[in-house]
Amino acid sequence: MASKIGDGNTTLFWRDRWLHGHRIEELAPHIFTMIPKRTTNRRTVADALLNSRWVHDLQGIFSWQVLQEFLLLSVVISSVTVQSGVPDRHFWRLSASGQYSAKSAYDATFQGSILFDAWERSWKTWAPPKCSFFLWLVAHNRCWTADRLAKRNLPHLSLYLLCEQEEENINHLLVKCVFARQFWFILLQRVGLATLAPQPSTSSFDEWWRQVSSSVSSTIQKGLNSLIILGAWTIWKHRNECVFNGKSPHLPTALVMVGDDLWRWNVAGARGLALLTAHDQEGP
Repeated sequence: MASKIGDGNTTLFWRDRWLHGHRIEELAPHIFTMIPKRTTNRRTVADALLNSRWVHDLQGIFSWQVLQEFLLLSVVISSVTVQSGVPDRHFWRLSASGQYSAKSAYDATFQGSILFDAWERSWKTWAPPKCSFFLWLVAHNRCWTADRLAKRNLPHLSLYLLCEQEEENINHLLVKCVFARQFWFILLQRVGLATLAPQPSTSSFDEWWRQVSSSVSSTIQKGLNSLIILGAWTIWKHRNECVFNGKSPHLPTALVMVGDDLWRWNVAGARGLALLTAHDQEGP
C-alpha cells in the first residue's frame, strides 16, 4: 500500500510508503535504526514535518553513514508540502485501479516465480513423481548434461555418447539426436502414432511435446503424455548407463527397457496408457 500526501494526518512518517512510493527505512536504513519503535508507530507526516520534528526523533550517535543518509533525506523531504484540508490518499500499488483485491494479492505472491508451461502435461499425467520431476528439470534446463557442466568448468564429455556428433545438451539428447529420433519413431509406432515422432528439423523437446500433445484427441492425450514422459525418462536412464557404467549405446536395449516399464506402469494403474494402446488404430 502506498500513500499520496494531502494533509499528512493519516500517513505514518516512518512506516508508510509515502516518499516517492518508498518507506524511509528503504531510503535511509541507518537512520531508521535510530528511531524508537513507539515513535515509528505514531509519528504522522503532518506532525513530523511541523518544525522538522522528525530530526528530533533520531537517537544515538551519528556515524558517517547516518550523516550521508541524513543529508540526502533532508533534500528529498524539503520538497514535500502538506495541503491543509486535503485528506491523504492510500492506494494499492498492485492493481491498476489502486483498490485492493484478493486476486491482485494472490498474483503478487507469485511475481518472480518460475513459470512452467508444461506443468499440466507433466504433473496431471500419470507418472511416478521422480519422472514428472525429471521433466520439470528438462523444461528449465536443469539436467546435468555436458553443456551445463562445461559452463561451470566441471569435467564433461566432449562428444555426446549416444551419437558422437556434438556436445551434449538436453534437447539434443531427447529429440535432435539420431538415436533419440529412432527411439521415438519405434516407440510411437507401437501405438499407431509414428507420424508424431521428432523430425530432423525438431530442435526443442518441450515444443515438440506441446505440439504432439495438442494434436491428438482428448481421449488419448493423457496416455500419450504418460508415454512421452516414460520415453524421455528411458533415454535419460540409458544415457546415464553409458556415461557412468561404461555401457555402449544400444537402441534395442533402450526399447526393451521402455517396454518393461510400460507394462509396469499399466499394472500400477496408468489407465491412460491402456487407453492409448486400445486406440492405436485411431492415429493422431
